[in-house]
Amino acid sequence: MAETADEGRVDGADMAALHELLQQQVRAWAVDGAAFAATFTEDADFVAVNGEHLRTRAEITESLQEGFATFMANTRMSQARETHIRFASPTTAVVITSGVCVLQPGAEECRTEDLSIQTRVAMKQDGEWLFTSFHNSRMWNAHG
Repeated sequence: MAETADEGRVDGADMAALHELLQQQVRAWAVDGAAFAATFTEDADFVAVNGEHLRTRAEITESLQEGFATFMANTRMSQARETHIRFASPTTAVVITSGVCVLQPGAEECRTEDLSIQTRVAMKQDGEWLFTSFHNSRMWNAHG
């Protein structure tokens, strides 16, 4: 996995906390909608790959749990091929993960047509990092 970061503002503990937050999402995927949603602020915005806009942690929990119980059952979230973290301030970070997919049961690798790029905005409140915004879209190569 490639990683880039805004080296001018990087705090090692903050960087580690953001990476752990991403791993919490990977571990919770298809198992626990509430655990996945717990990585977000109460008032988070979440735009799914299908364009659905969820507006709170409660909506994220409900939507994901429904999906995990049906069409996303037994799937896994892949690790990102690349992660870029930019600190806009000491308490705000933009986190971009690319080359991510939902792995169907039995699959070990992402299909090219399933690859996504995800943009998250993270905020540090009371010493804890949480995502407050998430947007997922398919990767598209205009050159081929």
